[in-house]
Amino acid sequence: MEKIKAVIVDDELEAREGVAWLLAKDQQVDIVAVCANGIEAIQAIREYHPELLFLDIQMPQINGFEVLNSISAEYLPAVIFTTAYDEYTLKAFEVHAVDYLLKPFTDERFYAALSHAKQIIERKNTSNQQVAGFIQSQLKTGQSNQIVSESSTSERLTVKVDGKVYFVPFQEISWIEAYDYYVKIHVADRFYLLRDSLKRMETRLPSPPFVRVHKSSIINQRHLQEIAPQQNGNEYHITLMNGQQLNSSRSYRDQIKTLMNN
Repeated sequence: MEKIKAVIVDDELEAREGVAWLLAKDQQVDIVAVCANGIEAIQAIREYHPELLFLDIQMPQINGFEVLNSISAEYLPAVIFTTAYDEYTLKAFEVHAVDYLLKPFTDERFYAALSHAKQIIERKNTSNQQVAGFIQSQLKTGQSNQIVSESSTSERLTVKVDGKVYFVPFQEISWIEAYDYYVKIHVADRFYLLRDSLKRMETRLPSPPFVRVHKSSIINQRHLQEIAPQQNGNEYHITLMNGQQLNSSRSYRDQIKTLMNN
C-alpha cells in the first residue's frame, strides 16, 4: 500500500511540530510539506497533491477556508481542521471536513480523526482505481480523453480576490491602473480589482518588464505595440497589443525613452 501524502498547515511552530510528531508514529503517512501560512499551503497542495491535509483556520492574510476555496475540487484532500476556535464547526463540515480538532486535543482524539480520514481516503482511492480501469478500457477500444495539466511558474503575482487566491503569471498581465483606492490588474479579457495602491504594486513587480509610465498606470513592455510622441515631445501615446491606448506623463518621460531605445 502506498503511503498517504500529508500536508500540515499552521501559523504556530509548536502546533506544526506537534502534529508532525504525532503523524511520524504512523508508518502509513508521509509528511510531504509543513506550511506556516496559507500561501505556502496552496502552493504545497498544488505541487504535491496530498491525500490528507491538517489545516489551521485562523491564519494571517489567508485563512484555512480561503485555502480550500483556492484549490480545484479535483485536488482537494481529506481535511482535518486543527484550531483553537470552536465557532467554525458548522462551516467546517459545510466544506466536507473529515474532522474538527479543537486545540488542545489529546493523542487519542487525534488518532481517531486520523483513522477516520484513512478510511475515507481508502474508499476514494478504490473509486479512483475503478475510474482508471474504465479509462484504460476505453483507450484499448480507441477512445480517449484529452488531459490538460496546469503548469506552474515562480514568475507570478499572488492575488487574493473574494476569498480566493489566484496565481497570475507576470507575462499574462498587460497593464495595471490606479482605480480610486484600488488597482486593476488587466489580464486578457478580464481584470482583478484589489484594494491596494499603485505605488505598493510597483514594488511587487519586476522591472523590467513592468514600467511605470503614468501616475495612474504601469505597463508590461512585453505587451507594448507602439509608442508615439505627442507634439510637446515630453509625453507619449502608448498602444498595447490588445488595442488598449494609454498616455504617459511628463514625470515618466525617462522611462519611456528607455523603452524606445531598447
